[in-house]
Amino acid sequence: MTEMSFLDHLQELRKRLIVIIIAMFIGMAVAWPMASTVQRFIQKPLREPSLTQKWEYAVTTWATQKFPALKGLGLKPKPPRVTPHKLNYMAPLEPFFVQMKISMITGLALAFPVILYQIWLFFAPALYPQEKKYVYYFIPLGTLAFILGDLFFLNLVWPLIISFSLAYESDILFSMLNLTQFINFCLRLLLLFGVVFELPLILLILARAGIVHLDFLRRNRRVAILLSAVVAAFHADIVTMTAVAIPIYCMYELSILAIRVFGGEQSRTAEEAVVPVAADTPPADL
Repeated sequence: MTEMSFLDHLQELRKRLIVIIIAMFIGMAVAWPMASTVQRFIQKPLREPSLTQKWEYAVTTWATQKFPALKGLGLKPKPPRVTPHKLNYMAPLEPFFVQMKISMITGLALAFPVILYQIWLFFAPALYPQEKKYVYYFIPLGTLAFILGDLFFLNLVWPLIISFSLAYESDILFSMLNLTQFINFCLRLLLLFGVVFELPLILLILARAGIVHLDFLRRNRRVAILLSAVVAAFHADIVTMTAVAIPIYCMYELSILAIRVFGGEQSRTAEEAVVPVAADTPPADL
């Protein structure tokens, strides 16, 4: 562990922030040609059935073939269909600024290993030598968790949200989805899910350092449910709120499981570390 003054901490923070900004600009430059591909993937639910719709059709088909009596109860497989939709824009340079936003978020994802490493270097002076070895797990697992969170959102949650929104179309109601609002909504949730999937790794590292204890997390499950609902409440519709709140709390439970398995002795509270003494044990002779 290295002792640093307040000014040294500020200089170290400035140095790490400069490297992070440079890494993000490089990632943004690399991601710029891929922005249109990413945008098409984000707009995929507007053109193709979602994965959950395909699963529903496959399960319904299997159930009716296995149990023909279900057809008499009104259960009939319906092939998933989606009416193609296009996004609209009204400002002259709106698509350009949307492309910049997509490049920025994609560049952030590309530069994420560098960002994690710089964060680790900032806290490294406050760690003991045996704790610094965790960097070999922190960076790859943190990057993987961020990517998994985004993939989970794009393949399962995002199509569910869009299909729910388009379900309100009727003879008297049709959608005119705006490009900026559509992309902003998606990118905001992308960042949220990427960060949420980092929760087990962050809490595990804090537990290994003795800052967070397993018993504390177990006792505050109700608080975790409340906080999950509060974070999800920033989104308007009930489907999005549910789709956000459930993964957040699932990551909390996964954190408890990870700490229980990999947390070590540091994750236990002082009360847990005390070995109980039986009441009938005679006192030792002085």
